[in-house]
Amino acid sequence: MKFILPLTLSFLITAAHVQAQAPELAYSAPIMITQGGTYTGNYRSLSSSVPCVVIVTNEPVILENCTLVGAGDLIQATGGSNLTVRKCRGYGLEPTEDNRPRGRFVDAYQAKQLVVEHNYLEHTTGILANRWSGDGSAQQTLTVRYNQGLNCDGRFRNGGKEHRSFVQLNTVQNLAGIDVSFNEFRNEPNESAVEDNINFYNSSGTAGSPARVHDNYVQGAYPYPATDSHFTGTGMTTDGDGTTSATTTAYLEAYNNQFVSICNAGMNIAAGHDVSYHDNRIITSGLLPDGTRLNATYAAASIFNGYGKPGSVFFGNKIENNTIGYVKSGYNFPYTDRHDQDVVTGGNLMPMIGNNHLPNTPITIQTEQNEWSLWQQKLQQQQLYVGPLATITLAAKLGTTSMAKPVAQELYTLTGRQLWQRPYSEKLDWSQLQPGVYVLRIRHQDGSAKSEKLMIK
Repeated sequence: MKFILPLTLSFLITAAHVQAQAPELAYSAPIMITQGGTYTGNYRSLSSSVPCVVIVTNEPVILENCTLVGAGDLIQATGGSNLTVRKCRGYGLEPTEDNRPRGRFVDAYQAKQLVVEHNYLEHTTGILANRWSGDGSAQQTLTVRYNQGLNCDGRFRNGGKEHRSFVQLNTVQNLAGIDVSFNEFRNEPNESAVEDNINFYNSSGTAGSPARVHDNYVQGAYPYPATDSHFTGTGMTTDGDGTTSATTTAYLEAYNNQFVSICNAGMNIAAGHDVSYHDNRIITSGLLPDGTRLNATYAAASIFNGYGKPGSVFFGNKIENNTIGYVKSGYNFPYTDRHDQDVVTGGNLMPMIGNNHLPNTPITIQTEQNEWSLWQQKLQQQQLYVGPLATITLAAKLGTTSMAKPVAQELYTLTGRQLWQRPYSEKLDWSQLQPGVYVLRIRHQDGSAKSEKLMIK
């Protein structure tokens, strides 16, 4: 069934900068949830050791429209949890203890169901699914989609950092139905400290239902400071020291993703079997936004046996039909000052054919910005939005009120593209629309119009 809801909540997102700071609200103290239900509220913790929300029940819990601000984990779920987090905003504060990074937006241990959708997270250390207790049915799987993240930040207050990811699966094994999709993760240079934006560590789907990582936009992976020459992070990596085919990363398909301005490597397969990366875009100019050269870029993609496992553990991996343009000064594949895949170490098992390379013309900051435009177009075409409810800006003429007789009704996307126009008297068939946010405009006989934002789900 589709529900049509009027929208009143605004949240401003622009390509240049995501305007988000912990809002000035009345916050409650941290809470512990001991029974199922839907919870909405604003919670804050000023201690790295105290999460904003702790879930200690196996009954279904929904956190919805919450604002969470904390120096430690924002949401922590214990074993057997059945958790949905949607339309929440999370903001990490500076740690209150040395040698500790900011907390995670969600830290779920041995969950049996985890859904994280349409959230905004800033200066946290991402979403962690640490082991699993669900059965892989549609009601007991892992879904992370439509989220918007800014600055995964593993830095310590006293210097140094810890490896953290926007999304990490740790020893989530043999789980059907994993879906990580349509997320937007951005890291700003010198404001973040991410390792692998997306990391699968000893984690796997199944042969019949591979884990799917698709249609995500990931921009930025830098050392700190950003011009440092040493960095081991990536856009996405398969990882882990599993010693058998059942305990290593496996059965994973990553496609239609965009990885932009990524130091070290865009997409690596460093562990596992039956991993396929295809139809992704990996674009790096090797420059900071101000034109300063990055010193920690290496190669866009690679398949290498990072843990030295035998052929019974590391096999059947492919990187093909991706679009790649990765600048690395002094390297020459496929063109001068490019390193679209590792051809230097001798350890790369990825064939030198089978991918698509940007032409032998300069890859610039504008080339990277074009990737953002492609991402926005994708969302618009599919009538999707990331994060909590997005804003639209209506021209003054759209907000006119009138006592005149209504004569027509028009439906628009958030970008102003008209989908249809109907007489006001005609009954509308909302079931033909995809879920998403729309603008319904009512035109009046005197030429005025009134608009309303609607969400269909």
